[in-house]
Amino acid sequence: MEVECIIKLGGSAITKKDEFETVNRSTWPSALTTFRHIKGRYIIVHGAGSFGHFQAKEFGVNEGFPVDRSLIEKTAYVRKGFANTRLSVTKVCICTYFCKSFLKTSHLHHQPFCGWRTRDKTEVTSSDIKTIEHLLQQGFVPVLHGDCVIDETRGCCILSGDTVIEVLAAHFKPKRVVFLTDVDGVFTNPPDKPDAALIPNIQFSSGGKISTAVSMVTRKQDITGGLEKKLKTAWNILKESNGEVKVFICKIASQAAEFACCHGDLFQERGTAVELLVENAHSQES
Repeated sequence: MEVECIIKLGGSAITKKDEFETVNRSTWPSALTTFRHIKGRYIIVHGAGSFGHFQAKEFGVNEGFPVDRSLIEKTAYVRKGFANTRLSVTKVCICTYFCKSFLKTSHLHHQPFCGWRTRDKTEVTSSDIKTIEHLLQQGFVPVLHGDCVIDETRGCCILSGDTVIEVLAAHFKPKRVVFLTDVDGVFTNPPDKPDAALIPNIQFSSGGKISTAVSMVTRKQDITGGLEKKLKTAWNILKESNGEVKVFICKIASQAAEFACCHGDLFQERGTAVELLVENAHSQES
């Protein structure tokens, strides 16, 4: 099955990440317009942003239940946090907005909680890929998100949207993966610093080493890894596809976002293309 692209809507792009459960609806109309211009099948994965992250951090959901299950109060505390985090995450339903925006919407929410499982937070042991395949075959656009899931080792954890992207990309092998954020791309320093410079191209060596210095500053509420996790995901996608899947990081509601999602190229607009460095035989021997 040919999939044109997989798009990650960053939590910081669709919510006001530093404000408790606050949606940033100013970016949604442009995103919707971009999606309508995509020719072919595509999948959307969105972050939760200010929905879920506050609760997950407060209750320590990502660390799972205590190893000693006799700690009844601690276990009950994390269980409560798990439920509260899930409730918060489900409030960010971009499909509701899409349905209200135009009648011919085919976007359907698919919640990872129902069919995805992990082991020790990092390894995805099961995913409901078949359902996503069927949705695509029937002309729907699957919309997934970062979620709370059952973990075989810790009892529960947070499954990040970036991990979901990685699993989907490995299975569907799309032509491109596009991360839409609240900034133009990846910078040498935090974007709000005067000396910050946009990095138009990031290249990974065959060993996973990044070719240039990158700022890895993460918001204190972000419990899913921020930019560091995003770049690790990009590297895993490039490695898995041998560089055949294009990866872009750019700002939502920008011309770069439109070009990357619809055409697989930034056309010199502000954004970051992430690539696998092609090493010649001489450099490999040395």
